[in-house]
Amino acid sequence: MNLDLAYALVGGLVGGLAGTITYLVKILVVSKDDRIDELVDERDYWRDAAIASGDQLPDYEEWRMRRHPPQRS
Repeated sequence: MNLDLAYALVGGLVGGLAGTITYLVKILVVSKDDRIDELVDERDYWRDAAIASGDQLPDYEEWRMRRHPPQRS
């Protein structure tokens, strides 16, 4: 086997693995950030419900729409 071809194969393999690992780490960070945002929303919902100290909990969907209005394009 030609030495240049061996270097190209090894380089391609290492580059492919590095790209795959980078992509997976990026996806992990994005999903972590999304989960943190969900937990912050849940915490704030219960905080608002406790501050209101009413007998009935506010509607979560309505509360969320006020907090995160839909984006217009």
